[in-house]
Amino acid sequence: MEVQRHTYYRLIHHGIKSLLVDRIGHFTELEYHEYLNGMTGKSCCFAMSDDELRFTVDSLRSEGYLEDLKHVI
Repeated sequence: MEVQRHTYYRLIHHGIKSLLVDRIGHFTELEYHEYLNGMTGKSCCFAMSDDELRFTVDSLRSEGYLEDLKHVI
């Protein structure tokens, strides 16, 4: 089964939120977009290709920030 784009959006948002809370102790939408831009060169998921979405999810998963959503991936 292929994961749909909106599912990738949710996974990425959840993963980056978890990462930011873990690393800096809090989360804001601005920090989310800044981190995503640093990671992918794009500040929103809508502008990302399917390959970029997969890469981002794979990166977050490999760092352990999507463990609680393993069943979705």
